[in-house]
Amino acid sequence: MTRRAIPLLLMLLAAAPCSAEDPPSFALTTDTPQYCALLAKQVSDRHSPIMDVQRLLSDGRAMCERGQIRGGIRRLRRALVILHHVAPSVTGQPKAHQ
Repeated sequence: MTRRAIPLLLMLLAAAPCSAEDPPSFALTTDTPQYCALLAKQVSDRHSPIMDVQRLLSDGRAMCERGQIRGGIRRLRRALVILHHVAPSVTGQPKAHQ
C-alpha cells in the first residue's frame, strides 16, 4: 500500500457505521462437534432419497462422533452441496434461486 492509501483506508474504516447492538451479517463457524450436529440436522431435515447424500450423512456423523470433526464436516457440507443442486422433486424441498 502507498502512504496515501493507508490514511484513506483508516478514514473509511472509522466512518463505517457499526454498533455493539448490530447483529453480525455472517455466521462464523468453527470445527466443533456442535457445528457437525448442525450440519447433520440440516442434511437429515431434507429427507433425501439420494444414496450419495445418505452415505455422506452417515459417514459425516460417524466421523464427528469419532472426533474426526474436519472430515465429518467436509462430508456433511458436500451432502448439502448435492442437495442444493438437485431438482426439488427429488428432495421435496424448493430449489434455491440463484
